[in-house]
Amino acid sequence: MDMNAETAALRQCRIELAAALRWAARLGFQSGICNHFSVAVPGHPEWMLINPEGFFWAEARASDMVIAAHDGRILSANGHSVETTAFCIHAPIHRLVPEAVAVLHTHMHHATAICMRKDGVVSPSYLSAMSFYQRIAYDRGFDGPALTPAEGERLAALIGDNFVLMMENHGPLVLGASIGEALLRLLYLEDTCRMQLLAEAGGHALARIPVPMMAAIPKDVPRFKAYARGFMAAVVRSLTRSEPDFLE
Repeated sequence: MDMNAETAALRQCRIELAAALRWAARLGFQSGICNHFSVAVPGHPEWMLINPEGFFWAEARASDMVIAAHDGRILSANGHSVETTAFCIHAPIHRLVPEAVAVLHTHMHHATAICMRKDGVVSPSYLSAMSFYQRIAYDRGFDGPALTPAEGERLAALIGDNFVLMMENHGPLVLGASIGEALLRLLYLEDTCRMQLLAEAGGHALARIPVPMMAAIPKDVPRFKAYARGFMAAVVRSLTRSEPDFLE
């Protein structure tokens, strides 16, 4: 690909990825300058677009996003690097999980608090939790920071056909068929975990949503996909008004 003659689809990916990072920053989802959001490059699934190393999400710009091959090669000419753990987690998941067009990993507080619990699970007790029924995988094999691609391959095997991975002692990872879908799921997950922790703090048992009601929801809900498109458009529109430099 000629990096100086980008396709409209790649340009849109850059804009949406930068917007997703800034929106997540507004919500307090970033931990230091760590954590990563990535998306498969349109027309080149063997490449990913990912946020650069050493930047706050709040300063993300479309031109700062890095195109990288799954083997660790940097293909962009903007001079930015990618954190080692980003390659070791994201690249194998993009490569091995067909539905992983967008991969978002955070240490957002409430979802990570559930990950810190021994055998912690997301309770199906809140409206937003219904979409996660039998779509959350749990990693109970924490082995420290992800410093080799083998760790990402292990995580990819755990994900299977789910779109959320709760990594014990670490934090959540969310997949989507688009950046908008993944970002919306990330918000729903954090909201669900926050509500769960608040309800449990009162000392009462949680009222679980009936299984037949949750089981009736298909994995790919057209309404969710449409809502995710509208949500992403609203995020881009809002940021274009308030923080237009993200488009640079």
